Amino acid sequence: MNTPSTTSDSEPIDERSLGGILVHPLALFTAFVGPAVMYAVSDDEFTRENARHAFNWHVTVVVLAAIAFPIALLGADEATIGGESIDPSLLPSPLEPVFMVVGILLLLVTTIAVLLTFAYAIVATLKAVSGSVWSYPGAIDIVGRNR
Repeated sequence: MNTPSTTSDSEPIDERSLGGILVHPLALFTAFVGPAVMYAVSDDEFTRENARHAFNWHVTVVVLAAIAFPIALLGADEATIGGESIDPSLLPSPLEPVFMVVGILLLLVTTIAVLLTFAYAIVATLKAVSGSVWSYPGAIDIVGRNR
């Protein structure tokens, strides 16, 4: 009689791959590119799960930054280029303060996300060393579980 096998979050040290551990520090230097490549080329489930979580977090941070910077620039009152003050805003006057406040808040959130990236990479690496896969809190699940 076959008993159903249960999957636990932790694997014995000889069953997990080095790629699943190193994908998190690699992502600090390559953003989402390193985890995407590791996810695509690896056939090891432990590596793929760790790469998926790292990829999702880093894409979330990049998308957040890609939204925050243009909004902050649109809300900018004035900029100095080459010692000359210019008004870079393309928005009507009533919308400038709204974009400025939203842009500043988004830049603050982006800064926090970038700082969390270092802490998350350390935690995820330590979890991977211990044999478990850690999901980055706040990451948008772009690459869902493929089973």
